[in-house]
Amino acid sequence: MAVPSYKKFFNIEEIVREIEKYNPSFNDERFLQAFYFAEQAHRGQLRKDGSNPYIVHPVEAVKILTSIHADEDTLISALLHDVPEDTEHTLDEIKKLFGEKIVFLIDGITKLSKVHYQHNMPERQVESLKKLLLHSTEDLRVILIKLADRLHNMRTLQHVPQPEKRLRIAKETIEIYVPIANLLGIRELKSQLEDLCFQYIFPTEYQALNKKLNSYAKKQAVNVKKFIKVMDEAFKANHLEIEILNRSKSLYSIYKKLSHLGKTIDEVDDRIGVKIIVKDIAKCYQALGVVHTTFVPKTDRFKDYISKPKTNGYQSLHTTVFGADGVLTEIQIRTKKMDMQAELGIAAEFFEFKGDDKSDFKRVLWVKKIIELDKGGRNSQDFLENLKLDIFQDRIFVFTPKGLTIDLPKEATVIDFAYAIHSEIGNHAVKADVNGNIKPISTALHNRDVVEVLSSRNITPEISWLSFAKTNLAKTKILFYLKKISKDKKLKEGHKILQKEFDISGLGICESFPFKKVQLILERSFGKAFNSLDEVFVAIGEGEVNAGDIAKEISDNYRYAGRFKKRSDEKHLKKGFKVFLKVVAKNRFGLLKDISEVLYKDVLDMYSLKGWASKYEEDAYFTTEILVDDLATISHIFDELYQIEGVRYVYRITSKGMFLLYFSSILTSVIWIFHPLFLYTIGGSDFIQNYTVIVDIIVYSLLFSLLFMILYLMNVIKNYFPLIRNKRLLWIFTFSLPFIAMSAFILEMIYFDLDLSIFGLILELVLIYAYIGLSYRAFLRSTKKI
Repeated sequence: MAVPSYKKFFNIEEIVREIEKYNPSFNDERFLQAFYFAEQAHRGQLRKDGSNPYIVHPVEAVKILTSIHADEDTLISALLHDVPEDTEHTLDEIKKLFGEKIVFLIDGITKLSKVHYQHNMPERQVESLKKLLLHSTEDLRVILIKLADRLHNMRTLQHVPQPEKRLRIAKETIEIYVPIANLLGIRELKSQLEDLCFQYIFPTEYQALNKKLNSYAKKQAVNVKKFIKVMDEAFKANHLEIEILNRSKSLYSIYKKLSHLGKTIDEVDDRIGVKIIVKDIAKCYQALGVVHTTFVPKTDRFKDYISKPKTNGYQSLHTTVFGADGVLTEIQIRTKKMDMQAELGIAAEFFEFKGDDKSDFKRVLWVKKIIELDKGGRNSQDFLENLKLDIFQDRIFVFTPKGLTIDLPKEATVIDFAYAIHSEIGNHAVKADVNGNIKPISTALHNRDVVEVLSSRNITPEISWLSFAKTNLAKTKILFYLKKISKDKKLKEGHKILQKEFDISGLGICESFPFKKVQLILERSFGKAFNSLDEVFVAIGEGEVNAGDIAKEISDNYRYAGRFKKRSDEKHLKKGFKVFLKVVAKNRFGLLKDISEVLYKDVLDMYSLKGWASKYEEDAYFTTEILVDDLATISHIFDELYQIEGVRYVYRITSKGMFLLYFSSILTSVIWIFHPLFLYTIGGSDFIQNYTVIVDIIVYSLLFSLLFMILYLMNVIKNYFPLIRNKRLLWIFTFSLPFIAMSAFILEMIYFDLDLSIFGLILELVLIYAYIGLSYRAFLRSTKKI
């Protein structure tokens, strides 16, 4: 099939003229040389739609870059960016014709060899992304070309035949390339990419929202016109020269805001958006005064991003007023330069404001973080996950009391802030003063918080800190410290953490599980071989394996009878399940508020929260029944509750534990209460005279059953009630009860004149105490670990 001529799709001379409008010194001969070289290289190749010659794609990338006023080298590199990967021409040829800088830009975009990664294509994709980003740390134009390339690919994504591939590309774009466009501050590229991804990831919501906004379009146009007319007159009266422009929002940004507010698409209102352009910063604030005196402002919607810019360098005043006819109107006020930076982002810095000082330009701080991630030397998947966590998340600015700005990902906590300042501050952080309020180190921070970390040399990092540390830096520093501590301390910490996870999962004492079967689960699930439970404790203590993951695997596969099988309620677990928690703390004012804040933050629903104080109000007790997503959420809640000042114990009470407690208590009481009546009945009859052996068996069995139920009751308490488990009073009670029961039984023998063997009773008592002794020995070993 003949490939159609490119002239049917674009006019290269018109594109050159568009470039020359913003770049009069543009070398059109060099550009056209690159175009004809690329066109010849791709000749005969078609795009996935089967009708467009391949050269259309690099040219469309050039058009996108022209819209952000890209320079000559960037545009030429865009024309040639697919030549080395998809044609027989090499980078060496391109270097001879167009120079080393062009080759560097193209090489950063070129994917790694398919041959080398043929058995692991996902790793190839991650490594190619890593290569792209590392090239971008030396020249950010590499990433600009890639964004243009990805935007055109997204515009033509409908031609990819496989739905699952379209979805994968859309997800990759919104997780990787949209955050990059946001970091670079290129609003137009970011918005277009978001809306194109939205269309494929949430097609139903996209169609519904698009239809809803189209229904408002005419009405909004009228409202914008009215608002501009009123404001024009107000600004003229105040002798301010301004430009008012209509401002449209991307569909995806509206959808995200609705989701954040918990609203549906039907609740979209007909608010409008405008931007006001003025000459300088002083006039921004003058214009704001005019707006607020003309229309009533919505006081909770004002933000000053001029005095404190966003992480990507964005500057503007934001306000919302009840505009013409009371319609909510969102307004952005900025200078021409700020507007250029808002629309073009870092492209404005490179291509428009070359003479300006860029030394304090904050949006390129992510470059350093990419280099730090690469130095970590971890595998490709770790690099990608840390990239998403540390760099591609929305950012917040948090301040020290001295005004030093700390850049953190959204939802970062005090411990992330502490490690961002210095490792020693992080290692010894105990709490923090956040905006004048004392908060635990697990507290999530917000934009513009002022934080002072309070430290103590007695505090050192714990495994539980990893559950609320959000940044790769904090997690790396915590793990680094844990690996340095002694093996004995790792063992104790690992045992404590694993036992906590076992208690959360309702699995009882971790040492009670046969290690061989636990070992099989660990090898099958984690691919790690452990020779003893102590080795598992040490691995947990230094952060090599996650105790929550181990408990989950055992809980999912190992039932209490010791058989392997999957739970039948997985579907139920995915929708959440109820748990009952008890908290014991030192009583103080505000304790209930602190506990409820932790619970409301993480639970799906709360059915009850009760609290009461001890007799002299020294201690406080709380019980709550909550709905959570999974066991990991409960573990996180435990860690956060333990960060609250005064909290001593947190434990889960399971329905199984309560059932076994009631069952064993009632049965033990019934045997204890009614066995004298039984002895009285057989003691006062001829039955005992005629069937001595049978009576002996019945009486011994009765005694054994009573003692067994006492021991079983103690075992239930140890397995399911951790608050009581480590109390020495429980062991005193355990050691005392068999002796009391046996003494009472001997008195009953004398009273009912039963002729039983004293030797047999003593032997039974010895066996019981031998069992208790072994249990107590195991308890002592476990307490040493704790």
